[in-house]
Amino acid sequence: MHQESYQQDRYQVRVLGVGNADVLSIGRFHQRLGLSKQDCIRRILTAPSVLQSELDIRSAEAMVEVLRGADLPCELVPQSEQLIPSQERFEIAVYITDFTHITSFITDLALFTGQGSEELLRCLAKTPAIILGNLSENVAAELVTRFSKPGIELIRSCSATARYTVVAYAPGGDQSLADYYRTFGLQRAGDQAEQTQCWQLTDLTLEKAQTLWQQANELHLPLVIHNQDYYRFDLLLKSVPLDAAARQQISRVLAEALGIPEHLHQRLFEQLPMVLKRCIRINDYDSVLTSLAAQGGDVTAEWVGGFRFDLRFDTGEQRARLEKLCAAIMGRPLTFTESGGGWSVKADANLHQGLWIQYEAAQSGIHCRLMRSGHE
Repeated sequence: MHQESYQQDRYQVRVLGVGNADVLSIGRFHQRLGLSKQDCIRRILTAPSVLQSELDIRSAEAMVEVLRGADLPCELVPQSEQLIPSQERFEIAVYITDFTHITSFITDLALFTGQGSEELLRCLAKTPAIILGNLSENVAAELVTRFSKPGIELIRSCSATARYTVVAYAPGGDQSLADYYRTFGLQRAGDQAEQTQCWQLTDLTLEKAQTLWQQANELHLPLVIHNQDYYRFDLLLKSVPLDAAARQQISRVLAEALGIPEHLHQRLFEQLPMVLKRCIRINDYDSVLTSLAAQGGDVTAEWVGGFRFDLRFDTGEQRARLEKLCAAIMGRPLTFTESGGGWSVKADANLHQGLWIQYEAAQSGIHCRLMRSGHE
């Protein structure tokens, strides 16, 4: 009886999400909670969770006031009320197709995570960029809404339930490597030149993908795991028919479905192949693919995960400035070769790096063209 009375007089304080808090605001009160900073952050990022328990009513109310002052959503509940937290954990990745808002995005993210801008730059230069992990579903959803900006898409994924693809390459059509990949159950992907053979196995659980990776790693074989939740594709128009009526229908699709102004279509047709849309979810564009193909357009959706780019600048000036720009984003110096009144650069940049360099160059009035391996 005495125990029941004690329980009724005791309370716990739960954090319900991340709200508008950041590492600085969390750092102001973690000691008051009797938690290390790391444990405090972990509990907040996996909310709803218990931050403090076994409190009298006055202490509990004071704690709620502190948390709300730090913009953390929370509640006060009786100690006897049980919380059964979900064990599912999420991570967030980002695809960036428009770097107009990159400065404010980095600033917001740095304030939230406490990371330096250089560390975030290295992270965001990957495709996709995994920016946060070990989150509850509630917090992941909050942060996707909080940090998304035009041209900056945040994607949440539950690593335990996501499906995975393992990818490996056999440079030069190396048959010994290909034989190993076959023993792992990998299959050759698509029609490829011998020198760029790609092998893969798709729709795997995380456990199966990690097992294959471990087996390959023990044999020093290059194998990469890709989370299929993060798959994005470039919509590539390779050619259009000469027939005027068919071109008119294709033009209608480009304008209505993709928002490409009609006055640009003729020039676009003269410069094919051309990327119509970057980093799309393939299911969102099934009707566009079908409509363009029905009018004779040669159109494909190409996975962006493995794309690498070289660069072409249309000016023979400002070399020092461009070298500094490329080194900052690529994390290493690049070799510039004078070519046709401009600069050619063997950058081996991924999609984020290439688009970022292209955007920053454009701010100085310099046109930068991304040239993918095997494409003009």
